[in-house]
Amino acid sequence: MPSQLSIPISLTISQPLPSLSPPTLLLTLTNTSPSVPVTLLTWSSPLDPLALQLGLIYISSLSNPSNKLDFPELMIKRAMPPPEDALVTLGPGEERSQELMMREPVVNLAMMKELAEEGKVGVRVVCGKKDDEESGVVVWVGKKREEISDEEIELLGRGKEAERWKIESEVFGMRVGGE
Repeated sequence: MPSQLSIPISLTISQPLPSLSPPTLLLTLTNTSPSVPVTLLTWSSPLDPLALQLGLIYISSLSNPSNKLDFPELMIKRAMPPPEDALVTLGPGEERSQELMMREPVVNLAMMKELAEEGKVGVRVVCGKKDDEESGVVVWVGKKREEISDEEIELLGRGKEAERWKIESEVFGMRVGGE
């Protein structure tokens, strides 16, 4: 399997409106290649609308990451094959973003404010476990969606064309409390 360095995707975490309540994160994936397209399955990725509920987002104290907010994680079974909108092709230099709103009942906002230090909590995105070959974001480097066979998609990354992108972001200081 190619190294993670051969997957030209970067993740950026930002907070578009720090004063917004409930707090909102903006997760952006960018194809960093100057010449190669990348197609990814959004399931279990930063672009997954269920990223919070799937446990891909960690919220903690900035100074003590082990002091974290626990919220219920879903275990879901998705209908196969993935719908067409679950596959995203990023051309060279192209990006795609998703906003995640931290709202009740998924995120306990009172507890999140208790974790805050100087009005901020630490947010980290983790997709894929290092010791699990079948976890991570399913990616096809150098292929547009129309170049990937339905059979390859149904293999969900177990085929010879797909790779698994595992990412653990740096901690982002997200402002909480609408200040």
